[in-house]
Amino acid sequence: METTLQSPKAIPLHRIGGAAFMLGNLLFLVNKFNEMSRVFFGKFMLDVISGEDYFLILLGQIALIIGYITFLRVYAPSGKFARITFRIFGWGGIVLAIGHSSFMNGTPEELFILVGIGMLLMVPGMILFGISNLRTPVIARWKWLPLATGVMGFIGFFMFSGENITATFLTFRTLFALGLIGMGLVLWLEKPSQPNEE
Repeated sequence: METTLQSPKAIPLHRIGGAAFMLGNLLFLVNKFNEMSRVFFGKFMLDVISGEDYFLILLGQIALIIGYITFLRVYAPSGKFARITFRIFGWGGIVLAIGHSSFMNGTPEELFILVGIGMLLMVPGMILFGISNLRTPVIARWKWLPLATGVMGFIGFFMFSGENITATFLTFRTLFALGLIGMGLVLWLEKPSQPNEE
């Protein structure tokens, strides 16, 4: 009797992208643990991720870019409005991730403008896509999550951000980060019904 060895199955794209997206946004969340400790508990702690932590910053941004690219490749909204807003969300997130590399010490400060551009694209794109997703679900599991996450990001970054970091800003930033982690989990958990063949 011959024994045949079966080659291991390749990890599906949505699993890789979902895991990367969760990792990148987990690092985005813990990046403000020091500020959360100061504001919420009145206790000082060192930065979890500082400008000297090149590896963690690059790891986080590369993971986010992989996640956004996976979203764009896996999901294919059928309606024009949903397709446009979904791409604004995805490409805005990629621009934002590239801009975040400016937080590394020694990088050109001009890169920081990409953070603003990325946020102006990603957050409104996510909100508008989220509205469309409620009407015609593309992301069927927790279909309310893109809209809720986008609203948290809009409130936090467009209404309460400033030079002084406040408890309100940190609360909405945390909810935004948790929503993004949840979207990565959605991508990881299920194969979308509309794979993008483009």
